[in-house]
Amino acid sequence: MTRLILVLLLLLPVAATAGAPPLTLPALQQKLASEAPARSIDQATADELQRLLPSEGGLAANLLNHAYVVKIGMSTFIVDMRLITLVSVISLFVVMLFFTPLGLWMFKGRLHVLVGNLLAMTGVAPEFGRHLAIEPKRYLHREGSVRRAFALYMHNEFIPEYRNNITAIAFIGTAFLILNIGLRGIKFMVAHQPDMIIIAILVEITVLCLLGMTTWYEKSMPEASVPAPALPGADLRLADVLARVDRLREDLESAQGATVHASR
Repeated sequence: MTRLILVLLLLLPVAATAGAPPLTLPALQQKLASEAPARSIDQATADELQRLLPSEGGLAANLLNHAYVVKIGMSTFIVDMRLITLVSVISLFVVMLFFTPLGLWMFKGRLHVLVGNLLAMTGVAPEFGRHLAIEPKRYLHREGSVRRAFALYMHNEFIPEYRNNITAIAFIGTAFLILNIGLRGIKFMVAHQPDMIIIAILVEITVLCLLGMTTWYEKSMPEASVPAPALPGADLRLADVLARVDRLREDLESAQGATVHASR
């Protein structure tokens, strides 16, 4: 009898949750705020989150939603899509327009000049800004093909100058991802609000794409091998060598004869 009572007590909250009506996010926030003490959405329980209705319209209609409710399996997440969308757009913009020939082909170097001048004038990266404003367009004017101009620019100018910077950025992105995963692991972040984890993953994917494209153009156009300096006489034929040996022997014999004659 005691076991039966315990089982009923354990199943009572589950049954109550199962029979509870679903809630929209504003309704849940209002319910939590009306309690004593009041709670925020960060303090919602798993049962309360399970009752949440997903946002209407799907991902495409909620790219600027500050509280996008999405259900994945049995889990419910509340995501601020504004910062995630901004990071995604910037990442796609940088990778596609500055680390592939697409930007050079679409804007004929004008975008590189614009961004380079902005970096130089604002003082964010004046040296790189001047580089970006001059070098890509110079190679585009010199070469007939956009792909070849971009490949030569990356190989001859960008990679030798900024390869270490790209590698350092990749390490920093990895550290940022590990930091967020660690904070999530020690429960410093709320499990149902994975905004920073998603942003860290996007940043890591971006910097790995930058590193990958840099390596791609470094490998596709290897450095031209510099021939070793030729040794003196390396191009002589065997007959020439034998003739020089004969002359050297005659010189030695003459020198020996002159020495003997002088001693007498």
